[in-house]
Order: sequence, then structure tokens, then C-alpha cells
Amino acid sequence: MIKYLGTVPFLNSKPLTYLFDNNSFENYKTSEYYPSSLLDPLVSGEVFLSLLPIADHLSGESVISLTDYCISSYGKVDSVLLVSKSKLKDIKTVVLDSRSKSSNMLFKTLQSHFLNIDVDYEVREPKLNMKMKPDVGYVTIGDLSLEIISSNPIGVNTYDLGEIWFNETGFPFTFGTYNYLHSSPNEEELNLLDDSYQEGSQHASLIIDDFLVMNGSKIRRKVAEKYLNERIFYKITNQHIKGINLFRDLSSKFANWKKNSFNNEV
Repeated sequence: MIKYLGTVPFLNSKPLTYLFDNNSFENYKTSEYYPSSLLDPLVSGEVFLSLLPIADHLSGESVISLTDYCISSYGKVDSVLLVSKSKLKDIKTVVLDSRSKSSNMLFKTLQSHFLNIDVDYEVREPKLNMKMKPDVGYVTIGDLSLEIISSNPIGVNTYDLGEIWFNETGFPFTFGTYNYLHSSPNEEELNLLDDSYQEGSQHASLIIDDFLVMNGSKIRRKVAEKYLNERIFYKITNQHIKGINLFRDLSSKFANWKKNSFNNEV
């Protein structure tokens, strides 16, 4: 029987899922979803384990995170942005990205506690060639953000949400971790996750080559290289857990969190 690992169709996941993506493990494959859609297949049992957004981890009463791997940043992340033709202080409306709960919640948290701006909110999926309105900011995630950075459009300001979070709190921001629902992956499966990351981390150049070709991406290679080699961090540390718990506390007025901390450990 084939067992599926839930993941996202973004470049940042590829070092973690490298061997699963390449069908190197008999009876294991990946199944891709946008971040906002990852929880449902975990609940339904379509996947045995999932790279779940941190917002879903905190709001899922029964989901449990593994404590080895994550998708995170210390400072600039490049793939979670607020983009606008206006300066930050002049933005009146923010369009949240319908594909992501965690990034939207991150912006709301930054706006409420650190940015000192009052905005109205809308929600929809952004596009690379979308027409930006004056005084409007757009939250963008994933490869779209990397495409925006690569194209460097004239007159567009980019604000890196990972960078703002780190500058204000001193903690990394954890965008997602591996989560399971009822049964923890067995020892063999945990070893497969280790093997996949070890191989993936050693083949970043090949991952970038394959990704850019297969996706017809508009991401410049230098942007992709800096992203995988400098921006994204994959190992969970105590600083990550402290950052997750701080995010949980600061964002609690926007969300009905079911957990009082990462894995309810506090």
C-alpha cells in the first residue's frame, strides 16, 4: 500500500522531500497541496504525515509535530512578503493570500504589535501580473514571492515579513513542521525523513535545476540559490520553539488556538 507524505508545491520543501519526490522509497510518495489545504488530507487519512503550517499546528487540537525538521527563517525569508506600490505607512488595505493561514496571521500579528498602521483586510489569491492599486498591500507567499523578487518590478516596494519578525522579536519564524494525527511515524519512517533531508541538503543545485525546468519558473537562479542556501533553515532548535510560542501568544487575539504552546508542552 502506498503511503503519502503531504507537502507543498514550493521550492522550500524540496530539500526535505527530495527522496520521496524522486520515488526512492518503495511504497512512499508525496502529495502536494497549498498550505491552507494541508490539514484536511491529514485529518481524512489521505496522508500519514504532513508539512503542516504552524497556524494549523496551533489550531489543531489533536495534531502533533515532530521535533526535528521545519521550514523557517532567521531574518529575511524572501518567500513571504508584503508588496505594494505605496510606502508601508500609507497602506490602507491589505489583501491576504488565500493560500496561506500562517503568513496571513504573521502579517496581522506584525501589524497589531509592531507596524503601527491601521488597515482593512481582503482575501484572495495574488498573481504575478496582478494590477496593484494605490494604498493597497498584498501578502504573497512561496514561489510567487521569489518571482516578484526576481523580476524586481519598478515602483513596487517589498517588505519581508520574516525579516520584520526577526528584527522585532529576535526569534526565527517557523512557517511549518511535520505533523501527524493519530499514530506517530515508525522508526523506519523517521529514518526515511532523515535520509531524504540529508540527500536533499547535499543536492540543492540539482533541486534548483529540476525545479526551474519542471515549473517553467520565472525565478532567477541566483535568487533560488540564495533562498535555499541562506534563507531557509530546516532544523528545529529551542529558539524555534520559543519563537513559535511567542507567535502563538501575540496572535491569540486573532485566532481560536487549541494549543497553549508548541505541542502543548508548556
